[in-house]
Amino acid sequence: MTDAKSRYGAADVRYVAAFQPECGPARLRLALAMADTWWNPPDPDRLTVLDIGCGRGVSVCLLAAANPGWDVIGLDLQPVHIAEARDVARQGGLDNARFIEADLAELTEANSADLLPEIDIIICHGVWTWVPDPVREGIVRMLKSRLKPGGLMLMGYNALPGYADTLHFQRMIDEAARAMHGDEASRGIAAIEAISALAEHAPLYMPEKGILERITKSARNAPPYLVHEWLTSFWRPAYHADVARALVPARLEFGGTARPGSSMPELHLTPAQRAAINAAPGGIARETLLDSFLARRFRSDIFIRGRRPGGRALLGATTLVLTSPPGKIKVQIPTQSGLAELEPAQEAALVGALAEGPKTVAELAALPACADLNHLDIALMLVESQVAEPLWRAPRHDPSANARLARVCDSLLRHFASEAAAMRSPLGVPVAALGSALPVSASELALCGALLSGLPPDPAVLSVHLARPQGDEEARARAEAGIVDVLAALLPPWRGMGVLP
Repeated sequence: MTDAKSRYGAADVRYVAAFQPECGPARLRLALAMADTWWNPPDPDRLTVLDIGCGRGVSVCLLAAANPGWDVIGLDLQPVHIAEARDVARQGGLDNARFIEADLAELTEANSADLLPEIDIIICHGVWTWVPDPVREGIVRMLKSRLKPGGLMLMGYNALPGYADTLHFQRMIDEAARAMHGDEASRGIAAIEAISALAEHAPLYMPEKGILERITKSARNAPPYLVHEWLTSFWRPAYHADVARALVPARLEFGGTARPGSSMPELHLTPAQRAAINAAPGGIARETLLDSFLARRFRSDIFIRGRRPGGRALLGATTLVLTSPPGKIKVQIPTQSGLAELEPAQEAALVGALAEGPKTVAELAALPACADLNHLDIALMLVESQVAEPLWRAPRHDPSANARLARVCDSLLRHFASEAAAMRSPLGVPVAALGSALPVSASELALCGALLSGLPPDPAVLSVHLARPQGDEEARARAEAGIVDVLAALLPPWRGMGVLP
């Protein structure tokens, strides 16, 4: 047992390389605006961002690539993560991405100031649930010292009561794996399969069958994720109220959720359920009540240092851009009560307007067919249905940036392509207009990189360049057929966002 494992149970296993789209600044601003929280940095081109538990640096590198004027920092306990992330950034030519190896439990307010500048955005995705109290306390000390007034934190964690059904399951997996042979991943898979079989005969305190099947499938597809998720004695899902209380010493307040579509009772609950919430005793925290009704196993909460109301005023000026060709779009959100959909005339008007180019929410609301929709309705339906994305800055194709972005794509592919394809984990295409990246598969990223390097959008030409193994005509023909479909789906939005001319 290494000393690092006293801080984090999976410290000897590299984490899955994947992009987290919720950390994009335009998404954060829109999510806060929907919750009526004001956050609108005066200079969007000059921000400092910290990713706590950055893993192998995918999100840091994509944010840095999309925002050359930002200072983007990744912090992680595992030296193997930091070494690889530095290689990815160096090979991608990202001078504004840097990575620091640090033990959060050893951070004080004073040495945090020596280590880090003041920060605008802190990302803490997939850390809080998996670490012991000394690490949580170090995070809070660092937040108190380094997060700017008005700065925000994105906190992603396994939530209660949603994860209550896995408390006993995780304990048994962790204990069973310790007695098995092999590396951590193989022991974890064996333990999950053994405990899942046991659950058939002792289901009382186990997750339902569908959840067990998803856990087992995920473990087989991504063994490193299995180790990081389940094989730690520090694994503790948390109530939102307890997380919020822990952040009080850093003077953070809850601003809203980064997943508005999964969090609105108006979308998911019946009138009787909403009435029951309103009639509940006043001592119960509202988010605890909502989590009792909503299917939120994993929460992505945004906390802000000095919350100011009035964010809804930003909705009208929010500019949206299509993420799919108009013919392939359906504006609908799955909810606990069924599908939330627009009227056909409303959908046609909104999609038709956006097909002409980016539009503000206020411009869309002014369409005659949308007279019954307010700004919140329009932003929520279009973004949460993944039909559109909010913009951080105006789309503008910059030919001089092509080589730099192609280099970033190449670096990400060199390090992560095979793994991302095997584990079905998303990478990303850096998009300056989003201030972030669009999640894509490894093969889609390879295609975008080829286009950025100067190849024409011709499937026959691209297939010769991308097919593996090179020189295999059958492989080239299969690649060409796939490229036709990908270009049809992704070339229009890539052009609409200014990634390609």
